Amino acid sequence: MDPKKKFFLFKQSTHFCSVPWNHIEIFTDGGVRTCSKGRSFGNINQTPLEQILQADAIQDIKQDLLNDQLTDNCRGCHQWTTGNEHFDLRNHYNPMFKNTDIDYTDVGAFDLNGIDLHWDNTCNFKCVYCNTKQSSSIAQEQQIPVTRTDNENIDKIISLIEKNQYQMKEIYFSGGEPLLVKHNVKLLKKIVNTDLPLRINSNISHATDTNPMFVELKRFKNVLWTVSADCQGDRFDYVRNGGNWDKFLQNLETIKQLNHGTRLNLVWFVANVSSMCDTIRYFVQQHRITDITINQLAEHPYLRARHAPVAVKQHAQQQIRELLDSGLILEKSNAWYNIARCNQELDAAESDPEGYVNYFDRLDQLRGTNWRQVFPELVV
Repeated sequence: MDPKKKFFLFKQSTHFCSVPWNHIEIFTDGGVRTCSKGRSFGNINQTPLEQILQADAIQDIKQDLLNDQLTDNCRGCHQWTTGNEHFDLRNHYNPMFKNTDIDYTDVGAFDLNGIDLHWDNTCNFKCVYCNTKQSSSIAQEQQIPVTRTDNENIDKIISLIEKNQYQMKEIYFSGGEPLLVKHNVKLLKKIVNTDLPLRINSNISHATDTNPMFVELKRFKNVLWTVSADCQGDRFDYVRNGGNWDKFLQNLETIKQLNHGTRLNLVWFVANVSSMCDTIRYFVQQHRITDITINQLAEHPYLRARHAPVAVKQHAQQQIRELLDSGLILEKSNAWYNIARCNQELDAAESDPEGYVNYFDRLDQLRGTNWRQVFPELVV
């Protein structure tokens, strides 16, 4: 494509994102998205992937991006931007796909250079903020059947990845819990390019040599483990129901011996408003993990951080300021921006404890837990 046009798109455009030309996410119900922040524009259980990638829905998204317009598909990525320097997934993927051999002015062009495999909800945890689409344990608890990507289409995706394995820039395994998803093992056994970059977002409860996927992952040289821990100790055990803090730390040490990368992933929500900064300090100081992502629980009606009691929010804002000023987190890094934007949520609305009180009470009745004992600062 014209070098000047490409320079404009990647260096001067406000909204251009290369993802729709290079990358797809397959969700647990067979839905196809541009990425984890995008909206479904087709379903491989209903329509062949080749047709989905040429449909008007995706071509309209591409045309909006070429016109430097903020498409509805991309609003979730921009929603929590701090200033003009941090653009979430756009900031991650544009450098990755900049040099792919694609004419970005062609809205019909697509070449598989990255994929997010969110294609199965099998999970042994019932995290308090999660849902039936992403946890089979929650679906079972609520007695709700969940539509999954069918096996025939999973096999087609595996074949497509196998074909493109030497050009792909990334495979991202999410879930559910990806270490428990049998399709992931089948895929990895097909990949002979051990230099292929892999990312895995895992609760690491099965990160042991008895797990088939863990064994396969050990073959690969460029693996980034995104380990999920929103809190520590008994708070971890409550939030990530089904998990165990001591076992988490044991398995984290196992992962650290693999010479793979490690990233900390937290969900920012009402239960860790008062403790998130302490958790980050712990992982930086004790485990030397400085790559940190924080997911805003933007769509949950009761558990958003904004609903915490006023005094808790004020204390959290002071903690955030102190952490950002401490030098522990590299200024203007991705982690720094992730922490800084938490203040936007705390400033967003008045406190509303009634919703989370009722929500946690219902969970306690189901699970025999006691949130008031674990999170006394949230009791009103």
